[in-house]
Amino acid sequence: MAAKTEEDIDSLIEQSLSADKNELDLREKEIDDEDLIAVVQSEKVKGVTAAFLEFNEIGDDGLKALLDSEHMKHLTVLNMFKNKITDVGVKALAASKTLINLSELILSDNQVGAEGARAIAESKTLANLISLWLGEKLGDEGAEAIATSSTLTKINQLSLYRNNIGNEGAIAIANSKNLTQLTELNLNWNYVEGGGVEALAQSDNLKNLTQLTMTFNDIGPRGGIAIANSPVLKNLTLLDLYEAEIGDEGGRAIAESTTLENLETLVLIRNDISPEVEDMIRNSKSLKKLTSVLFRPIREEV
Repeated sequence: MAAKTEEDIDSLIEQSLSADKNELDLREKEIDDEDLIAVVQSEKVKGVTAAFLEFNEIGDDGLKALLDSEHMKHLTVLNMFKNKITDVGVKALAASKTLINLSELILSDNQVGAEGARAIAESKTLANLISLWLGEKLGDEGAEAIATSSTLTKINQLSLYRNNIGNEGAIAIANSKNLTQLTELNLNWNYVEGGGVEALAQSDNLKNLTQLTMTFNDIGPRGGIAIANSPVLKNLTLLDLYEAEIGDEGGRAIAESTTLENLETLVLIRNDISPEVEDMIRNSKSLKKLTSVLFRPIREEV
């Protein structure tokens, strides 16, 4: 791909700025490090408060350039989903004084591991984060670093999907005294099993959760029952257990749950639940607010 000229960069910026010049939307623009360096040096982006850079080819050098740019010091939202950021870039971000106003940081589907997670967990610059998406190599060690952080105390939305997190990581989150503000927890595509779910379901630290998504975790009937019987999770409005192997036993427990009374959306696709138990869930008198339940992909629903 040919390098972008100065005119290309100027045109790209002009097309990507919102009308009020506060948002810069450069998602899926085939941007690499050199392109981003040119963008953040431009006077045209001065004062931007939200940068959307998803689905590009940006690596550590591009991120460092953003951090060094005076034009980026007002950012409150930085979305770099699915790029090429590593622990090196994340450590630079954590140490930078540029992004002290940042409230939302999305770095999922990058090459961030436990070392990067520790850097974020220890960063005083990122103490104002309320939304954090991080991945994809954290493992239990990285999850524990986030859970035990003394600075990340304002987070209400945490997404650690596809990070090779198992029961130990889930237990660390359950035991966290610093994540008590969480309202949304995404642990999709991990290795959390029944024991990890039991820890989450029994943790008073998670009593504010309204959304819990655990797709592609083999939580089994044990996990389904733990969620169904949890008074801690009584505020859940959305529960996503896509392909979580809860079976009829877990499904029946959910249908008969007396604690999930606020549940509005329930995803139970590919859980080997029989038609009989499906009907129990659909007609449950306990799940009074349930308006949407999926047992198979929408195209297959009758």
